[in-house]
Amino acid sequence: MTLPTESVASTTGRRYPGHLFQILADRIEAPPIRSPDQWANAKRELPRGSAEPGPFRSERTPYMLAPQRACTNGLVRRITIVCGSQMGKTDSVMNVIGARLDDDPAPILYVGPTRNNVEKVIEPRLMAMFRSAASLWDRVAKGKLSSKTAKRVSGVLCRLAWAGSASELASQEAALGVMDEVDRMAFDVKGEGSPIELVEARLSTFPGAKLLLTSTPTEGTVTESLLATGLRHWDVADTRDVTSSIWRLWQEGTRFEWAWPCPDCGEYFIPRFNLLKWGEKSTAAQARRDARLACPHCGSLLEDKHKSSMNARGVYVAPGQSITRDGDVVGELEPNDHWSFWVSGLCSPWKTWGQRAADFLTVARSGDPGRVQGVINTGFGELYRVGGDVPDWQDVRKRAGTYGSGEVPTGGLWLTCGVDVQKDRLIYEVRAWGYGLESWLIEFGELWGDTAAVDVWTSLREQVLSREFSGLPIRRAVIDSGYKPGEESADHIVYRFCRDSNGLAVPSKGHDTQSKPLHAAQIDVRVDGRVVKKGLQLWHLDSDFFKSFVHGRLRQPIEQPGGWHLPHDVTEDYCQQITAEARVTKASGRAVWIRIRRNNHALDCASLNVAAAHMLGAHMMRRPEESKPPTAAPTPQRQAPRSSFATNWRR
Repeated sequence: MTLPTESVASTTGRRYPGHLFQILADRIEAPPIRSPDQWANAKRELPRGSAEPGPFRSERTPYMLAPQRACTNGLVRRITIVCGSQMGKTDSVMNVIGARLDDDPAPILYVGPTRNNVEKVIEPRLMAMFRSAASLWDRVAKGKLSSKTAKRVSGVLCRLAWAGSASELASQEAALGVMDEVDRMAFDVKGEGSPIELVEARLSTFPGAKLLLTSTPTEGTVTESLLATGLRHWDVADTRDVTSSIWRLWQEGTRFEWAWPCPDCGEYFIPRFNLLKWGEKSTAAQARRDARLACPHCGSLLEDKHKSSMNARGVYVAPGQSITRDGDVVGELEPNDHWSFWVSGLCSPWKTWGQRAADFLTVARSGDPGRVQGVINTGFGELYRVGGDVPDWQDVRKRAGTYGSGEVPTGGLWLTCGVDVQKDRLIYEVRAWGYGLESWLIEFGELWGDTAAVDVWTSLREQVLSREFSGLPIRRAVIDSGYKPGEESADHIVYRFCRDSNGLAVPSKGHDTQSKPLHAAQIDVRVDGRVVKKGLQLWHLDSDFFKSFVHGRLRQPIEQPGGWHLPHDVTEDYCQQITAEARVTKASGRAVWIRIRRNNHALDCASLNVAAAHMLGAHMMRRPEESKPPTAAPTPQRQAPRSSFATNWRR
């Protein structure tokens, strides 16, 4: 540091000789230029009780060095890390926080998935890190100046928050945002939007602010391809085929993958679960002993003892880049301020390949898909592909007929409507029904607006339920009342709307399973607890029954009785939404529906329409030429909806 030698005025107004000020200034240490891993090696001490107590050694997890160093790279704005469990991820996050507070203090916002996780897991680990680094512990405010979720260090605030609370995420500005276990967070925080968007809004006022995102992945369908570089990389999947938030984020970035050199042939490859080998009829104990990793280049079966040296020579490589036998990465990256990293759980120094294989064999033979997913996600850091029962969306698209949206074909006798309720819109489907529950999609659309307000409901009544399609009115509308159960903003307004529809619309609530496909329960009661006669009924639906009905009809040949028809202009999005869930049977025999794509509104609406048809008795309709006398579907008295909804909906 060089300062002028003439006298300098201090902030107190007193003047000091220049040389004295120079002496004082030279004693002030400038923030060292070092990465979080270098800071941890110099400052952190792991306490007794840790897996490896003593001085912190970043070289134990070399695949975490590049992500940590990206957090101090001025060209990088967002860093995404996807990996399995027991990989050193949490310690790396702590290094990033500790280095920033020690070397260049600035406000930090850490966000975990739940309050319990933040207060009982993360906060103790953060305090343990503060105590292990003397220079940090001296700067931590003690007593009432800090709380369990707000630590003041070096005069700045390090706040701990959780994704379920919008107020916690909007409480402070920050220069560094850390979001841990993103895939365990609610996608929509109490109607305020994505937690990632909320955190990014807190970073907007700080130039050079960074957002670090980490998680084990969850569900999605993704493949890998052998590129001209000789490396197999994960393909970029259609976001509609991936429900894992962290994987979609990883795809937006540089898509770095951790690669190893084979100790036999010297060629680099990217380790994955499909390269882990064991005997075909091995028990879990045998797999723990015999598991090997196959080199995709030379076929050598590598032992776990090679892992340490392979990790030491490992490098990150992006699609289009290649690696020389000396470990040099060749090829330029496209400009991207989002650096994303993926590393296989096979690289963990604390879990052997045999243990990973045994874990998988154990859960695979249990028959429980939830346990299998847990091992694939946390053990290997890979997406779990739902292997349940679901039609292919492209086969569904082939069912498109010759009629257009809004038209009712000749076989359509009456109409129903299913309505899915979200915070910011109503998604609806109008469907025509014929004999044998033959069905035609007539219209699928969205009405945008705050569903806690009256306007969007007025649009539903006037633009959909009051319309006629090819001269036919809608006989019954079934509206999902399950959004935000127990809160007045959503389900109560559904009840009010249905009360004012004169029997045209009814509220519903889906259940995983129940004794009957549907049954109604009175929900209007007097002050004394007595049920109001002819009051509003809530229809309880067996979701498994109605979703299975929809998928069953989608598989059935369209020319058979009860065909399921789509208009010629049906969209790919609709076909993907109606196949967005797979039916999986657990080891207990209980069936569960698992989302394989984020948007499943079309399936929900179609299921509500099937329920509406059953309410009307459509499944009992007979053709006139059949021997049994026809049974007409009951038609509710259809009067103009009362105008009181618009004026009295807040009562």
